[in-house]
Amino acid sequence: MDFNTVINSRKTIRKYTNQNISDKDLNSILQSATLAPSAKNRQPWRFYILDDTQKNTIVSMLYNFDNYHKDLKTSVKGSANQMLEANRAIIIYSPIYHSKDKKKYYKKPDYLSLGAAIENMSLECCNLGFGSCWLCDTLYIEDEINDFLKIKDFEQISTLLIGYPKEIPDRRKRIPIKDLILNDQLDSF
Repeated sequence: MDFNTVINSRKTIRKYTNQNISDKDLNSILQSATLAPSAKNRQPWRFYILDDTQKNTIVSMLYNFDNYHKDLKTSVKGSANQMLEANRAIIIYSPIYHSKDKKKYYKKPDYLSLGAAIENMSLECCNLGFGSCWLCDTLYIEDEINDFLKIKDFEQISTLLIGYPKEIPDRRKRIPIKDLILNDQLDSF
């Protein structure tokens, strides 16, 4: 696809078919993340590609969290359902900086860099004809997931689900640009 088509076609996909994503395509998606801009070229992204057993275990952990915390209004159960259907799930991590470490000031720039990497991955998914959805509900059980995966010294940023779309939703309404500009420099909107 050309770039404008990819930008205008990318949507969050929440329902997937059971068709497999090849390792070659997965590699292309990960490669797109590595091409994202990053502050000071730090490239803070790290990826954990879940196998089916790990993915299903984390789905069960999400369901358990949802059942135990009925008083919270979350989208955890919906995210678990999406993860169950998605063919691939990648947890995106970043290094943890400790309070005495002067690198702790990298945290916010790293978040921007990680957002760019995740967006590149989502755009490449669209380009290849896949759907994707980044979720943050796995953060509710970050410690449990990290213990399960034996991850240390990395903080979980997001989880990216990838699969062939079962349905493509209508685009959600966007805020008009004129309502996003905080000053009066652009009168043409």
